[in-house]
Amino acid sequence: MDQSEKKYNKSSENVSFAEHKILKEKYESLMIEHEGLIKTLEFLETTHGFTVDDLVNKQREALERKEVIEKWENKFGEMQKKLEFVEKNIEYIMSVDDETEMNGVDSDAMVISDDDEENQRHSNSSHQDHFIL
Repeated sequence: MDQSEKKYNKSSENVSFAEHKILKEKYESLMIEHEGLIKTLEFLETTHGFTVDDLVNKQREALERKEVIEKWENKFGEMQKKLEFVEKNIEYIMSVDDETEMNGVDSDAMVISDDDEENQRHSNSSHQDHFIL
């Protein structure tokens, strides 16, 4: 006898008959349940035309799709945050423009008046040149 057989014999000697009977009943009920599950799977395969492997593959594909969806949801969330940031900046710029207009300062008028002043200076300098000659 090798060592594993000795351990088996010792363990079986230590198990009482009542415990052995309980364990045997559990084993038999598990075997019956196992056979029932196998019959159910075979029935599903014949009636619906798919196997357990098909189900496993479909679950894996569904998980992969879920991961892709989560990835795009994260990207969408990031883009939405960026959009909100840009919208807030635009609102701020618009409010600053509104405030300057309310204070009597029109940025467009300032640009035009700057151009007019430059043109006026240029025309004045050309007139002065005529006087210098």
